[in-house]
Amino acid sequence: MPTLSQLYYYPVKGLQGVALNRIAASAGERLPFDRRYAIGDQTTAFDPANPCHIKKQNLVVQMKHEKLAALAIGFEPATATLTVGERNTSHRFALESPDGHDAFERFMSDYLGEAIQGPARLISAPGLAFTDLSHQSVSLINLNSVMALQDALGYPIDPRRFRANLYLDGVPAWEEETWLGKTLEISGVRIRIYRITDRCAAINVDPQNARRDKTLQGMNKAFGHLNMGVYGMIERNGELVAGSEFEQP
Repeated sequence: MPTLSQLYYYPVKGLQGVALNRIAASAGERLPFDRRYAIGDQTTAFDPANPCHIKKQNLVVQMKHEKLAALAIGFEPATATLTVGERNTSHRFALESPDGHDAFERFMSDYLGEAIQGPARLISAPGLAFTDLSHQSVSLINLNSVMALQDALGYPIDPRRFRANLYLDGVPAWEEETWLGKTLEISGVRIRIYRITDRCAAINVDPQNARRDKTLQGMNKAFGHLNMGVYGMIERNGELVAGSEFEQP
């Protein structure tokens, strides 16, 4: 049976994801705390009093700054506390407190240095998610499609390059692209698939070593497209549980 192999959210856009065993899912919403925060710099136009969707090109993300992939991340949703591991040092930031907010900005400014324009800014607004699409959605990756890419390119491809919420196993490669307009039901949560995911240069960053390669270009050469994964909208409340089996639509 196909299985929800891995489950992730990304509390701060551009940083690594946090693996989950289970998480509540609500109709019409993204996963709780997914891309709840983002990092900008002095060129990022954002007014928290009048928030709106921001394109990733205007944020500090791995597409432009592969060094972000070297930071190990933990997150405590009850207190919005972010743990950041850098080499052998761990830092904790309570992002909703003024001191924690400011400390995180100082840390990121020091860590990225002249790679960004001026001091780093932690940005957020109630109800806003810094997702690539303005829709409230979840992203899904078929691990066998990743294996097909790996076989074509001839080197290991860590699925975490694709920064999905749901990683699916036991599904034939590229089968997910036939699911448009159809509905998955995983541990009681209904997800309607509505869009194929076209990839950007962020997938050139290997999360194991924070180095950049040419995976995006290799995908285009091997398959003639940049598609990997799909987007879905949650249509029924429930709890997503890693390891749950499901039927293909």
